[in-house]
Amino acid sequence: MKVLIALSTYNRPVITELCLQNLQSVRSETVKLFIYDDCSDAYNYQYLEKYADKVIRFSPNVGIELSRATAIRDFVFKHTEFDLIYFTDNDAIHDPEFINIIEGIHCLQSNNQQFLPFSLFNSVYHKQSVITETAGYYFQETIPGISQGYTRALAESIVKKLNTTPKLDRQYGWDYIYTEILNLPCLVPKQSYVEHFARDAFEAGMHAKNSGIGLFGLRDFERDRALNPTEYLVNARPAIIYKILGIE
Repeated sequence: MKVLIALSTYNRPVITELCLQNLQSVRSETVKLFIYDDCSDAYNYQYLEKYADKVIRFSPNVGIELSRATAIRDFVFKHTEFDLIYFTDNDAIHDPEFINIIEGIHCLQSNNQQFLPFSLFNSVYHKQSVITETAGYYFQETIPGISQGYTRALAESIVKKLNTTPKLDRQYGWDYIYTEILNLPCLVPKQSYVEHFARDAFEAGMHAKNSGIGLFGLRDFERDRALNPTEYLVNARPAIIYKILGIE
């Protein structure tokens, strides 16, 4: 199985560097990292290419919706050697085992001959979308944009709908739209293999108000944090937050 990791970046240099360093250990002959950068001014192409197998840099800004639409079209039409596309963002930190988990999910679904969109981020914010559960997984109505996986067949279905409804390329809430297009339950392990950090020292995000730096900013990291994260993520979280906030 060959996996294309499509990473969306836009500024947030501190967490971006940590995110890129974190993903280096999984790059291999069968796992490639493609960066889709939305015209960041906090770093340049040369900086990003040190960490990636391919960098696509938009100019001017296109927004996360069109960035994702470009990535999934590239996967379907240009990079046909890959079996699966995995979306993530530059404010995510993954447990190093996450590629093994993706491979396990793909194997499980292959054995069952049922391929569902999946996420590795079991989060506070998305727990209300749970439909049902098994011992190790939730089945949810939708999955967070910071962690989404699609097989080639699922991606082709999404692109077909995007092509017939062009406004979806730029419509807010693309992650909900993609799962609505498929009209399938989404698979999420109860153990989270991703943690979400939502902001940088001087930039807010949709899940963080940016309450400042130092200890005042700690609350900004609670709204969309992982539920049941791995030991690796639990141990890594405090130091990452302190680095983002400039706490010595």
